Amino acid sequence: MKTLLVNAPTIGKKGVIRLMYPPLGLLYLSAYIREKENIELKVVDGSLISYGELLSEVNSFSPDIIGVSFTTQSATGAYRLINDVKAKIKSGGTPLIVCGGPHPTAVPEDVLLHSNCDIVVIGEGELTFHEIHKKLMQGSLYLPEILGIAYRNGYEIRINQKRALISDLDSLPFPARDLVDLSVYPGAYYKKARVETHMTSSRGCPYNCIYCSNPVWKNNKPWYRLRSPKNVVDEIEYIVNELGIKEIYDQTDEFNGNMKWAKEVCEEIISRRIKVSLKAQMRSDHMDRDLAEKMKAAGFWLGLFGVESGNNRTLKGINKKITTEDSKRALETIKKAGIKTFALMMAFNAWEEDGKLCFENKEDTNNTLVYIKKLIKEKIVDLISWSLTTPYPGSKLYDIALRHELIPKELIGKWELWDSSERMVIHLPGITMKDWIKIQNRGKKLQAFLLLKSGTFNFKSLPLYIKRALSQILKYLKSWGQSR
Repeated sequence: MKTLLVNAPTIGKKGVIRLMYPPLGLLYLSAYIREKENIELKVVDGSLISYGELLSEVNSFSPDIIGVSFTTQSATGAYRLINDVKAKIKSGGTPLIVCGGPHPTAVPEDVLLHSNCDIVVIGEGELTFHEIHKKLMQGSLYLPEILGIAYRNGYEIRINQKRALISDLDSLPFPARDLVDLSVYPGAYYKKARVETHMTSSRGCPYNCIYCSNPVWKNNKPWYRLRSPKNVVDEIEYIVNELGIKEIYDQTDEFNGNMKWAKEVCEEIISRRIKVSLKAQMRSDHMDRDLAEKMKAAGFWLGLFGVESGNNRTLKGINKKITTEDSKRALETIKKAGIKTFALMMAFNAWEEDGKLCFENKEDTNNTLVYIKKLIKEKIVDLISWSLTTPYPGSKLYDIALRHELIPKELIGKWELWDSSERMVIHLPGITMKDWIKIQNRGKKLQAFLLLKSGTFNFKSLPLYIKRALSQILKYLKSWGQSR
């Protein structure tokens, strides 16, 4: 049996974030399937090649199963690919097409209504995709008995019972990084070492911020699962010694979601004397001096904190369960240990209070910029990101936006347009396009200034950065012309 796994392409521009690292979810899936079954397996990243080249890859490989993974922004591209493959594939027989990832998990009905895919995997994919493989190979693919999927039964869409999450993450093999060329991925804008990749040390998050779309890991409980410290560091050691990687970004939602576990991971790295530069995403309310010092000794040079807003009312409204004071303390603590700090910031947050729409106006969002500039001046913050709140499917914010009709009708179902760097996806009362662009540009200028000042700018990602900057300039000129 031949299996092709595809990271779906976007329609139009490629985007930036998706080009930085290989599709880790597909590499996990690949490693698990090839460990269980004797199959011919290939991974293709549709972000890196033209659409014509992608179709050619499908035709030349002639797969029995195609797994297509995608986020909301690449959903339209995924639908186009699936429908073209079903209509035009030249091999003898149409492959079974299985969709998975954040968007299919959040809105499986949308996938089945707008594409000719056969099965949608809802939630974590390894066990479900393997069962589909096994039953297809045995000639006994009976969809009603497979947990964690959606499919068509005539004109009806059926969603089966949820599948339990994998309780022992240590049982999973490390991602099959050998199936992609790691050298073509430049990594993040900010890094110390030349050769970098990413990993995840846990799955999920115990919190429930309303803006967060994390449907794959929150499709069932427990929401937060940890790999053992030994297993995590085994992977770090493998990445460093076998792949020659010098820097690793742990993209787990919160490295310090469990402080005791985080300290044990650091101690394991230290005891093995692994020399590697590390960075990780962090919680602001789970930080003390001991953890900060252990992180420094283990090789962490950067901590990325979800600060989000400079307004405590907003933080309460979006269910962040931190305060601006918590963030300042955490940033100070890790900074004193000699680790650089990165504040992840959002503009124009929105939420509900007793069913009433609440949101940050221009003054509130400007206050967030004032707050973060103060922390920069006090040398507590080194780097920032500045993003505009977007109601992605799978988040509570998406439901709020639908209830209050905040998403323009022309964007409903036009997933290729859901890029907050290009347009307002959520239209808040009294916030104009001109307001949005002005606020966005102020934040992005500060972000770029700090990045260049930090000395950690990744010049390999310069083409991506220039592309985004030009997009911002063109968008501003278009808005300026419309306002005259």
